[in-house]
Amino acid sequence: MNQYLNKKSRAFSARKISVDQVLRLLGRNGIRVNKEKAEIILNFLYLIAKTYNTQKEHDDRQELEHMGSIGHPISMSC
Repeated sequence: MNQYLNKKSRAFSARKISVDQVLRLLGRNGIRVNKEKAEIILNFLYLIAKTYNTQKEHDDRQELEHMGSIGHPISMSC
């Protein structure tokens, strides 16, 4: 499992949070981890975010397809 979590998510090509920032943030909340564990946590959170975004895109696409199939006009205007 560690090997899977250590692979960086390609959906976030520009990661904005560094391992050092994770260490500081966790430390401020009383959580003490080493750099290796902080990197695993960060990779896991990016993986969760990637999964959420992928699922949301899938759900949105299904909703649009469903609306089109029942005869509702699909409006892309905001």
